[in-house]
Amino acid sequence: LAGSRFKHADRHFRSVVAVCVCVFVWRVRLRLKWAVQFTPTAPALGLPASSSSTRGPSSPIMPATGEDAAGAPIVTMRDEWKDAKARHGLADQFKGSSPYRHIMVRPFLGKEQLKMIRGDLEKLNATEKETDLFRFFQTSDLAPREVEEPANGKKKRRKKMQAGETSAPALSALADFFASDEYRSFCQDVTGCGELTERVDLSAQIYSRGGHLLCHDDVIGTRKISFIYYLTDPEEEWTSADGGALELYPADSNAPPGTPSSLPTKEVLPLSDALVFFVVEPGVTFHAVREVRGERARVSIQGWLHAPSLEATSGFQNRSLATLQQLLQTRGSAPTPPSITAGVTTGGSSSSSCPAQVDNEGELTEEDRTFLKQWLATEYVSEGPLSSVAERFAGDSYALLSDFLKPEVFAALAEEADAVDAADALRLEDPEAPVPDYATGAKDGWTVIGPPHLRRYLRFEGTAEANASPHAKLGASLAKLRKELFASSPFRKWLKAATGLEPKTEGRAEVRRFRPGMDYTVAAQADHIAEGFADLDVSLMIVSPKVAEEFSNEEVGGFESYLAADDDKNETVEAQEVYRGAEDEGPLVNIPPTPNALAIVMRDAQTLRFVKYLSRDAPASRLDVAACYPVESPEEDDDDDEEEMEGEGKMQDDA
Repeated sequence: LAGSRFKHADRHFRSVVAVCVCVFVWRVRLRLKWAVQFTPTAPALGLPASSSSTRGPSSPIMPATGEDAAGAPIVTMRDEWKDAKARHGLADQFKGSSPYRHIMVRPFLGKEQLKMIRGDLEKLNATEKETDLFRFFQTSDLAPREVEEPANGKKKRRKKMQAGETSAPALSALADFFASDEYRSFCQDVTGCGELTERVDLSAQIYSRGGHLLCHDDVIGTRKISFIYYLTDPEEEWTSADGGALELYPADSNAPPGTPSSLPTKEVLPLSDALVFFVVEPGVTFHAVREVRGERARVSIQGWLHAPSLEATSGFQNRSLATLQQLLQTRGSAPTPPSITAGVTTGGSSSSSCPAQVDNEGELTEEDRTFLKQWLATEYVSEGPLSSVAERFAGDSYALLSDFLKPEVFAALAEEADAVDAADALRLEDPEAPVPDYATGAKDGWTVIGPPHLRRYLRFEGTAEANASPHAKLGASLAKLRKELFASSPFRKWLKAATGLEPKTEGRAEVRRFRPGMDYTVAAQADHIAEGFADLDVSLMIVSPKVAEEFSNEEVGGFESYLAADDDKNETVEAQEVYRGAEDEGPLVNIPPTPNALAIVMRDAQTLRFVKYLSRDAPASRLDVAACYPVESPEEDDDDDEEEMEGEGKMQDDA
């Protein structure tokens, strides 16, 4: 049992928990996101010996296209892209591209200019940023901004780059180019996007090993053109084995509008001196960055050009289909698992069935305890230890019970899980293991669950009949656990005894597999939770004890995180353009994949939940039987609220 000071108040968890198994300190960035931000040394860009980074501090950096009158470098596109005929050819390529209109232009600036810009990037600080959606290093805003500076005793406006024109002259020149009429005209000629303003957003992103960006459509505010200029090492061509590809997702023709297909249909490698861009459109321009696998850095400049108004953005009439808007609405809510007693058939048709209501089932009987002893370790069935669990849960609203199943029951499941990872070549025996295919393991009753802008994992939806396949055996074993234990009346009585909360229905449950290098869920609310009720989340984790230590490291992901949603109900999607959130806020609890552990968490409709992307460097898949049971929310403790208010008042007085 783990957890402390986990108080339940105002029907959602408020306090950051110190959990003995895992404690992270995170910061909230977007409204529905959590984030960790710190400033370690950014990964080296891997510049070759001939690059500008080897020059002394006093050595001049000469641009391929010359200097302006003041001696500052000038960066511009190659002459061939200034030709009207060449642009017309690019426009034809753009129109004929799929799964949506996009284009790669290479070479765009030229090798010498690229080397200078890479040299300047080495001089900048980059901060590691991580949320449920991404992990990478990023610089501050590099775009030219108009600022007031004193001149001859007066204030005047001039463009100045945050990186500093003297410390990073080539990078400053690149930013000026991306903000220029010349570049806007180029994008307009190729895409036919219409009017663009002078505004440009610009930053450098460095993806080191494990860096990734999950599926989204880039729709925020007045963004109209999304572009990426790749600054990967020009001396060694990037390959698919390095990961880091830009994935493009088509629309799912069998799903509602704004839903991407579960699998990408095109991958664009981050080749040096390549410019990739597309017109941002809600519910259409879904893309992702595959996890970087090698030790080389995936380096790029990411930017957006803007429309003069929201109404002038592409697809404005379909704004509700944007990824961020979906996350803020109920259709972006957490997936609803099948009813726990529903007959499961391949295809997941049972997911819409409603769990049956249950009457007051009473207290645990000796017959119930005998039944539970088939599955549970003896100490969790005995009245004394169970009372201790209930006492702790009453104060914390959270519990993690280790060694939950009988040793022989868990050992059999762990062995089957190892066999499946071995069959799918997902065990991390080779440090340079290849990038896996998204269809890996999706067979013998296991189905990919999406859509990818909200989630991706495998769910077992086959029958409970085992055959010779390792996948079918594992699925059947976990399905039996789901049906015979989690769906039973004795287990619901056990939950009541362990938490003091009585399940009101049979509950919902699913068997999940999160595969290394592929799977995750994003932060979302449970819209099915009625007012006055909460969900009792119950997750039984199946992870081999041999890899427990590697999973305890947050670097590989796979942990389940709970955090409080923003209370601002009036905020619009456009307000998300400004990253916001209290700097000292963080998750309420993070639960790492733990061998043979049962996690129980009470969650209301204002609490978000997600499973962090599981890195390819994870030692194994994360397997669980994840269930939820509706319970009545406990009444608020007025004494606790008064003590909390008195404590806050005292701190203000002390201040």
